[in-house]
Amino acid sequence: MQPLSGEFCARGAVVTVRGGPGSGITALAVRLLAYLMRYQERSRPRFVTPSGTLRAHLLEAAGGHAQTRDLFPPVSSLYSTAQHAGSVIIDEAQRMARTDNRLAPALTEILRKVPLAVVFLDERQIIRPGEGTTVEELRDAARAMGRAHHHFELTGSFRCNGSAAYTTWVDNLLYGTPTPWTGHDSYDLALSDDPFQLQHWIEQATKAGHTARTTAGFCWTWTRTRPRGTTTLPFDITIDVPATPAAPARTWKAAWNAADTLTDPDGLPLAPHNQLWATHTGGHQQIGCIYSAQGLEYHHAGVIIGPDLTWTNGHWTAHPHHSRDPKLRHLTPDQYLPYALNTYRVLLTRGTHTTRIHTTDPKTHQHLTTLIHPGGTAGA
Repeated sequence: MQPLSGEFCARGAVVTVRGGPGSGITALAVRLLAYLMRYQERSRPRFVTPSGTLRAHLLEAAGGHAQTRDLFPPVSSLYSTAQHAGSVIIDEAQRMARTDNRLAPALTEILRKVPLAVVFLDERQIIRPGEGTTVEELRDAARAMGRAHHHFELTGSFRCNGSAAYTTWVDNLLYGTPTPWTGHDSYDLALSDDPFQLQHWIEQATKAGHTARTTAGFCWTWTRTRPRGTTTLPFDITIDVPATPAAPARTWKAAWNAADTLTDPDGLPLAPHNQLWATHTGGHQQIGCIYSAQGLEYHHAGVIIGPDLTWTNGHWTAHPHHSRDPKLRHLTPDQYLPYALNTYRVLLTRGTHTTRIHTTDPKTHQHLTTLIHPGGTAGA
């Protein structure tokens, strides 16, 4: 990494870095922070992210000391950060809240007052109304303020076993023309016929020493509170599995990630706090959602596509009434669709080596079997 140029120092600069899932955005952002701390310490670098989950992992990795918390301030302190920092790195910037359909005033303050602002984002990870910072907006804002603007695209893929074929397949599936999966040598992708099969696969992967997690669309109520002293989580997620020649009709039940850490009477962990669900012991026994998975990764990824998104009459159709997210369920199907597609794109690209998909809608499952069926044994 080269020293910052005179243009950066004299005029101040806004740098935008855009990249898709697994392109190394967060890894690069953290390396930049380390560089600034080592060679530009007087610039008082700060790392800000609107993702509480990502911030929790960064604080934990850095030790969680008071000085560390200053290094990773919450997004709510952006105004204060703008007053005191000489350089600010913002990761997951597409999750920044907007105000009156404009850039958030606190973000504008960062661009105006901080000599170096480096903004990392993926515009296809906007998952809620009221969010959505774009490169174009940041460029226009920088120029209006007389700041230099530099933009970089990250086009590689370091997640999903480095398989550009898989990330391209996901994008074609959701945003373009779905194509059969043929990249069996570069990534392990298959279907699970029911959630019991998916759960068994996750448990076997965990026993083998891999990090394995299941995520789902936010289509079931999440009970955040539980009676004092309780050592179990409510089974909020229920999926009816119809009878087959080999098995009777059954109902699969599971718990969402815990709102706070759950321990047994001896203090041993049973379920981690939802922000640490992706990495801490016991997380494989709960189901994660977009808010606990975004920005993170694990070896094996199970994904449940819920009833909010179905393949109907040759195209994706959104059903916002199935969402339990209060920010989304009031939207029309056309309004909800891009958020649903972005959500499942995130969930489908968390696995570094393997992904298994189950969908609750039979016709959607049949559609996926026409695309994925050549790939091995489902749920294996």
